[in-house]
Amino acid sequence: MEEKILEFILEYAEEQKLVPFSVIEEEFNLVMDDSLKSVIADVLWDNDTVSDVFIETDGFTITFFEN
Repeated sequence: MEEKILEFILEYAEEQKLVPFSVIEEEFNLVMDDSLKSVIADVLWDNDTVSDVFIETDGFTITFFEN
């Protein structure tokens, strides 16, 4: 399940820099509390294609390395 969430977020972020928490919550039927946001941000940071991850008030802002 964790990999599906990560893949979804990364694919969404490729189209839009901000990935709203509400979209993630609706897609996976979960509640994004602060601890889950932190865990997901840490996992995103570990991805080799991601240069920056910010936890905003309404979603994750994700920036990728340029090729």
